[in-house]
Amino acid sequence: MSKIKDILNYFFHHSFSDEMVSRVHARLSDPNNKEEKEDALKTIWDETGFPEVDRAKVEKAFASIEQHLDYGSEINNRMSRKQSFRIPFWVRTAAFWAVPVLSIFFSYYMYKKAKAMESVVFVEHYVPAGKRDQITLPDGSRIWLNSGTLLVHPSSFTSSKREIYLAGEGYFCVKRDPKRPFIVKTRLLNVEVLGTKFNLSAYPEAARITTTLESGSVRVSLKDTAFHACILKPKEQLVYLPGTGKFELYRVITDQYTDWREGGIYFRNESFNDILRMLERVYNVKIHLNTSVYNSNRLTIHFNKNESLSNVLMLIKEMIPGLEYKIDGQNVYLE
Repeated sequence: MSKIKDILNYFFHHSFSDEMVSRVHARLSDPNNKEEKEDALKTIWDETGFPEVDRAKVEKAFASIEQHLDYGSEINNRMSRKQSFRIPFWVRTAAFWAVPVLSIFFSYYMYKKAKAMESVVFVEHYVPAGKRDQITLPDGSRIWLNSGTLLVHPSSFTSSKREIYLAGEGYFCVKRDPKRPFIVKTRLLNVEVLGTKFNLSAYPEAARITTTLESGSVRVSLKDTAFHACILKPKEQLVYLPGTGKFELYRVITDQYTDWREGGIYFRNESFNDILRMLERVYNVKIHLNTSVYNSNRLTIHFNKNESLSNVLMLIKEMIPGLEYKIDGQNVYLE
């Protein structure tokens, strides 16, 4: 194994400080030894052993991400006479399957693109499982990021729109600027605001994308022009179901969907699998489930702030007859 492969392999399978992560990203962005670095990243991806996915579905999903991140005419114009950029399919597959995998692979190509564009620099914020974070954007807007969330934004907003990309969940307190709309882009939806407070949950692997408006006004739209944008009012929630293409509108108590910032968890008619994925992110554990007997269960339940994992599982067990669990370090076994 080459030195670069050895370093990246160790980096990918261990935890490091933010400073060390930045140093590795910077080294990846260096144009030297490009082929060797890409080969090393692909080797790591191959070794993760993810199942086969539908290529057409991945391509369609990532085409949306590329456009959302301006991998379109604007970038091509800025890169005149330079080689066009396209993210390899194996990286697109990684992005489709898991945000943690997306973080390292996608950040590499974001850094490459930032260098290619010269005047444009993208900033990446990734919050690992078991953590939450709060950041302030260049315009003064504040964002709280939930576990397992990736946020990408420019280092400064220089155009007529303030556009950022989210994969995961964030609570937004947007600084009002009528001349420059604020747009949050996800894999399938765009949320446009002028100044407001709202929560957006758009994890790539989740069965639903949820926009919950606390105050102000937001416009939620699909890339598909057949869908007319929906303008939300305070205390309204719009749920998009990618599997069916349907939208559902609810009146909700917004605090229930935003207290994750202080450690609370709320599930409203959530599927059993989505609940497990959220618990993995919040508690930084791996949940092993060797049966599909519970897949049809949907739960509505609210957990107090900073509730222990054992208490959460105990309450879920009471709601699902026959469910048993065992916690062994960072692993949880369900049967």
